[in-house]
Amino acid sequence: MKILVKSGNVLEEKVDVLICTANPMLNMSGGVNGALLQLGASCIQEELREYLRSLGQHWVPEGSVVQTSPGPLSHVKHVLHAVSINGFYESSIKLVAKTLSLALDKSAQLGAITVATPTLATGYGPLSVTDFAKAVQIVLAKRYLPVEELRIVVRKKEDVNLLLSIF
Repeated sequence: MKILVKSGNVLEEKVDVLICTANPMLNMSGGVNGALLQLGASCIQEELREYLRSLGQHWVPEGSVVQTSPGPLSHVKHVLHAVSINGFYESSIKLVAKTLSLALDKSAQLGAITVATPTLATGYGPLSVTDFAKAVQIVLAKRYLPVEELRIVVRKKEDVNLLLSIF
């Protein structure tokens, strides 16, 4: 799998699967999911609420990945909401690796060739971009065919250089 690191807005990526940050309550209140909601994705928020209702739960466990429609993102086929934090917004390299691997497994099941992700658990979560890179290195030990490209999209250009120095 090719890794492409770039700066920009992950919501603008034309990909088969977009991985979004998510909290255990699947409340689109911040991070990438919050930005997606601001773009008019109330239909996605409703899908997430319906998912929780169908489970009879108010939250999902850390490490969960929940699939929804792309909502207003016509340039994306599927959105995967990756819960790489716990209810206290704590995380670890191991949890991010587990969550990202599950998201890539689901992407492969969906037949995705291209996948975009932000740096999970580095915004509201406690991890550094370097920690995220360590999680990606763990994930790369496995193949996720037919996924050919993972785009890691960051906001800061200095984070691009940092990630490129690791990969």
